[in-house]
Amino acid sequence: MSRLSQMLLNEQAKRGLTDYRAAKEIGVLQQTYSSWKHGSVPRPNRYAAIAGWLHISIDMARELCEEAVASTGSTKLPKPEPPVLGRVSDRKEAKFKFEPVGDRGRIPESRYAIDVATNAMEPALLYGTKAWLDPSTWPAVGNEVMVHSKNGVAWLGRLESLSAGTAEISQYAYEGNIKVSDVQAVHVVVLAERIKT
Repeated sequence: MSRLSQMLLNEQAKRGLTDYRAAKEIGVLQQTYSSWKHGSVPRPNRYAAIAGWLHISIDMARELCEEAVASTGSTKLPKPEPPVLGRVSDRKEAKFKFEPVGDRGRIPESRYAIDVATNAMEPALLYGTKAWLDPSTWPAVGNEVMVHSKNGVAWLGRLESLSAGTAEISQYAYEGNIKVSDVQAVHVVVLAERIKT
């Protein structure tokens, strides 16, 4: 673990903040903050915000980021990149359709990506964003997630509640929540980036 990741974890624990609140204070998305805690390296345009939040100088923030790059060798996701799975079947509801993968079912079992071709999650996940999801990350209320139901259908949203096979999600662009029953899996968005066009 890099010194930067450790400092972020320590400051968050000291203040008793959730990832969502910490990210909001810094001025980034929750998944961006979470990725920094797990080893991703912030871009230079975020050094000032990190420095302010950690109560350190911008030069110190830059040094911590450079040290983290040197220790990991890269700021990129590990290769090979996760496959892009699913396709939007209803833009308004941020509903996706997943086809079976080989002899496996319709629910991805390892890290994967989706192309966000819906504005239902703006401003958190912009139309044209590529988002990475990780089935091994335990979902928590406030996470951006993909809720998988039967027959390869899934919804993208912010997790509001999860219990007894039912999930409730919200979407930033629309009023009200969506209740999904017969939940088969809930995968957390761990990283998102703008796709270059």
